[in-house]
Amino acid sequence: MAPTGQWSVVHNDRRDSYDAVTVTPGGAVWVAGTRRPDRGSTGAESLLLKGGRSAFKRVTGPGFRVKRLTSASDTRVWAFGTSRYARWDGKRWQVKRWRHGRVDRAYAIGENLWVIENSSTFPSAGKAGWKARSTLRRLSGSVWRKVHTPIVVKGLDGKWAAGSVRGTAALARWTGTAWRAVALPAIPSAHSGQISELTDVAVDGETGRVMAVGWVAWPCGSAKRSFCGETLLLTGYLGSFNFEVRGEPGIQPRAQAEPDGRGGAWIVYNAKGGGSKFLHIGVDGVEPGAFPTPPIRNASVRDLALQLESGGSVWAVGAAPSGGSGAIWAYSR
Repeated sequence: MAPTGQWSVVHNDRRDSYDAVTVTPGGAVWVAGTRRPDRGSTGAESLLLKGGRSAFKRVTGPGFRVKRLTSASDTRVWAFGTSRYARWDGKRWQVKRWRHGRVDRAYAIGENLWVIENSSTFPSAGKAGWKARSTLRRLSGSVWRKVHTPIVVKGLDGKWAAGSVRGTAALARWTGTAWRAVALPAIPSAHSGQISELTDVAVDGETGRVMAVGWVAWPCGSAKRSFCGETLLLTGYLGSFNFEVRGEPGIQPRAQAEPDGRGGAWIVYNAKGGGSKFLHIGVDGVEPGAFPTPPIRNASVRDLALQLESGGSVWAVGAAPSGGSGAIWAYSR
């Protein structure tokens, strides 16, 4: 386990590439990815690891490459691939066909199972006419139903959704039967042609504090890039939100947010030159930092997960940009 109060690499393997992680309330950490085959073999093998405070071990997967994971309990672990998805019931995988779009995010929240599919990402170079897109689905019985949302959803946590409306960062809240848009203050940064989006949201389970990350961008017409931009942070409570615009780390179209289990949140993004960095939203401010580099190569974080009942045990998984050098990080208060 990680030393108290800091991130540490707890597992790494030069053969592996890790894409997704989920932690059950009971503390089981599931990690999905691929493993480079032995010499003489072709193609990468699907890989599923399970561990926790002890070593990670390879376990039987659902029979397809898992790209997204989520869990509600030790016997309700969900795995999503390209054309199939499966549920672990504590003994075996129950596999079904997936007949919808590309699953970008998956969430088991209470009794609800949600997926965000076909989500568009603002390119780092920027493109005129870019439009935010996504589809939100909810499992109702045995049917995945498309859910109407007042915003284009890019991330969920608890009853909150982060995204945008007509090119402006937005939040929505689940009433139990429908999603309703939430009023937000104006973004302090103001440029001609400005657009913005929230890419993920994290909610503290005890206080209800909402923390979201996103970006704000505007045409700058430089020789190297068509858009300039900054990082957008939002914090507060229903009826009282504040935006903060940070010049560093700039536009982060895939920045992910996860609660830290003690009133704040981790914001993770890919650093220039490789590896991953973070912004930690605390009670008194925002602190930047970098994930420790695995012994083999520079790996960047691809997914985050919080153990809901741990009081601050957070896990991250990733790999080198070209694959391989898989790493698992852990943080414990």
